[in-house]
Amino acid sequence: MSCTRRGFLKTIGAAMAGLGITRLDSLRSYAAGSAGGGTEGLPGGPIEGPYGIDALRGRAVEAASFAGDDGLAAELKDVCCWAPAATAIRQRPLDVQQRGAEYFFRDFPGGDQLSDVLLHTNNTAWRTPVFRLDPDSLVARHYELLQKRQTGVRTIVLTPDRLNGAGARGDLGLMLDRKTGEQLAAASDRAAPMWAALSIFSGMMLDPTDDLSNRLTPMLSLNRAHDRAIARAATMRYSQIVIGAVQRAVYADLLDGRNAALPLVQLSSSGFLPLGEEDGRFLLLRVGGSHVTGYRTGSV
Repeated sequence: MSCTRRGFLKTIGAAMAGLGITRLDSLRSYAAGSAGGGTEGLPGGPIEGPYGIDALRGRAVEAASFAGDDGLAAELKDVCCWAPAATAIRQRPLDVQQRGAEYFFRDFPGGDQLSDVLLHTNNTAWRTPVFRLDPDSLVARHYELLQKRQTGVRTIVLTPDRLNGAGARGDLGLMLDRKTGEQLAAASDRAAPMWAALSIFSGMMLDPTDDLSNRLTPMLSLNRAHDRAIARAATMRYSQIVIGAVQRAVYADLLDGRNAALPLVQLSSSGFLPLGEEDGRFLLLRVGGSHVTGYRTGSV
């Protein structure tokens, strides 16, 4: 089971953009070596073995049955790629999705984190969020996992009409230092599970990224250069957050379990797009509307 080529290539582009894991030499090599091995019309990746296309398809069916949803299992037998699979999974109750995701990723490195990333990514709805999580707590958790002091940094929630160019220089803090990046790049045994995970999440991200673009663009004045920049960058920013979380999950044991991108994925699933730290503020963009109950809002 693979994703649409369009979504997969967009995902690889985000993965190679330098946010999250800074060096992906082993993945590049794996991609180059397997690109010719895929079936016609599908992107390269593992064809055989535990992370191969057929194995992942079978595992998805097993996961649905394990979660107690034989109807979903039957649907997953027939889907062609991960995008329609994501839609079918999203229609199920959250507890069914969670059980299935935990079963599916049980043998992946960082499987517990990957299942969490999948649950929140596949249920990200910007207008009517499924999750209602506290932004301040998640931002604090993000800094804790970065092992970085948050002293003096305020969490500010903005709506599109209050952006006024804010967020263009926002720093999510996900860049790793060179030493850590080289250490992770040397873990060549992660190439196959990483490639498989990227293929899966390229399908899971298609609906949230399209929804983000469709909802954000009409809210911004495209006559202003900084608004046009935000409109172009928003979907890439979200993709990089998810891919950063996936990458860190696969390398979780080498990162002492710290995944600073996971709270950002959870923020997104609650309707807040993280723009990052800028001028002493950690900026969140509330895409779904201007009414935000219980959270600090502001303009920059």
